[in-house]
Amino acid sequence: MYILKNAYINIIRGKGRNILIGIIITAITISACISLSINKSAKELIQSYKDSNPLEVSFSLNPGELRNSSNEDKSAFTSLTVDDIKKYGDSTLISDYYYTEEVSLSSDDIEPVNYSELEMSDDKPDDAPNNDMRDDKPDDAPNNDMREDKFKNMGDYRLTGYSNPSYIEDFINGNKKIKDGEMFDKDSTENVIIISDELASQNELQVGSTITFYNPSDSSSTIEYTVVGIFEDNTNVEENGFMQMNAMNSKNQMYTNITSITNVISQMKLDENDSENKRMMSNTNLNAKYYLKNNNDLEKFEDEVREKGLNKYYSINTNEEETLEILKPIQNLSSFSFTFLIIILIVGGLILSIINIINIRERKYEIGVLRAIGMSKIKVNLQLVAEIFMVSIASLIIGTTIGVFSSQPVTNAMLKNEITNYQEEQNQISQNFGGKDFERPGFNRENKMDAHIGIGNVDYVDTLNVNIDVITIIELFLVSLFLTVISGFISVAFVNKYEPNKILQNRT
Repeated sequence: MYILKNAYINIIRGKGRNILIGIIITAITISACISLSINKSAKELIQSYKDSNPLEVSFSLNPGELRNSSNEDKSAFTSLTVDDIKKYGDSTLISDYYYTEEVSLSSDDIEPVNYSELEMSDDKPDDAPNNDMRDDKPDDAPNNDMREDKFKNMGDYRLTGYSNPSYIEDFINGNKKIKDGEMFDKDSTENVIIISDELASQNELQVGSTITFYNPSDSSSTIEYTVVGIFEDNTNVEENGFMQMNAMNSKNQMYTNITSITNVISQMKLDENDSENKRMMSNTNLNAKYYLKNNNDLEKFEDEVREKGLNKYYSINTNEEETLEILKPIQNLSSFSFTFLIIILIVGGLILSIINIINIRERKYEIGVLRAIGMSKIKVNLQLVAEIFMVSIASLIIGTTIGVFSSQPVTNAMLKNEITNYQEEQNQISQNFGGKDFERPGFNRENKMDAHIGIGNVDYVDTLNVNIDVITIIELFLVSLFLTVISGFISVAFVNKYEPNKILQNRT
């Protein structure tokens, strides 16, 4: 009790230097509190992004390994089917999944948008070379039989069926937007399609028009589709050299529900052993993507699908690298705040140690007198540390209070722009789908920002509430107290090397 009482008296007596120490500790506490808040907010935003953008898993065939496999493995190999996709999707580890199936068709009702015509439409000179490889192949050019055989049964139009249209990437990133009509419903069983505005304009098509398609290998196998939507296509036709083929031209790309694609394949599948039919079926393409509830469950999901029969020649791919790249700015923010916190503590500790050393050196005579009248070295040290401790407690309370109130606007200022940009992006995606409220279950879970990330009309929060709980405050107190007490002990150690008699003899 005497030590605390004497420490209090000394604090009042030397209030000038103690106020300086208090200001330094307060500044350290405020900075540390804000840094912790930013770090915590950044981590919450990262976790929120991971929750709203679950790990995407897909399968891809390794043709090289299959080619080099044994004849027994080749004969036993079976390609991925829709039933397989649904079976793998029936998992407690999956939040959502979708799949696409694509087929190439032809039609006599309409004319495809030709790549060379698109080039000419951009003021291409009349004498410029035509890049359409089918129409302008030189007479003496070598005949590539492999390429001819591969594409001779490919139609002029690429029809892609989605089990859920909310996952059409071109509409998400804004390359395509519904211009007229509407997007087809994912539960639709009718033969409906959406087409590009260029194709619609060239063939005088509108919402409600019907188009009859046929198997490029067998014109007698036909199927009729009704146009329910027309989209604006902003895709750069020169991005891919394959755009020279009509079927690969995005202007001739059409989208439909997965049921109608199944109808196409089943209706045009005349005979399993028919060679022409096999060529037609080779123009189909089946893909699936799964979204994990927990990004750490990838290994469990892989084990599960292997047990369910996924062939060893299919590899399992994820978008983890892409996600981490997107999260890099936020991760940098978290790392910066943590680094800033460490620097504050180190620099603050050094400053406190220097000031305490100077302070105690000025009080050598007082320490010598206390030691000379019989106060033990331990009690003297405890009194000096108690003074620093009492000043620290007051400064920590003030600094933490200021830090708690100031960290909210600082965090909001840093995150407001991020949230606003994300909101605008999601609203734009909704407009790309024609303004309809499409929901993707894998992307629409409630996150820690009390907002729903997905496609549709969403009420986003414009601030991120910073909750500095009791545990965080206690941790802040302990770190700051540890820093100040250690700096106090370091400074006291410089005085303890002197004997009381020497201190009193050297007094000037």
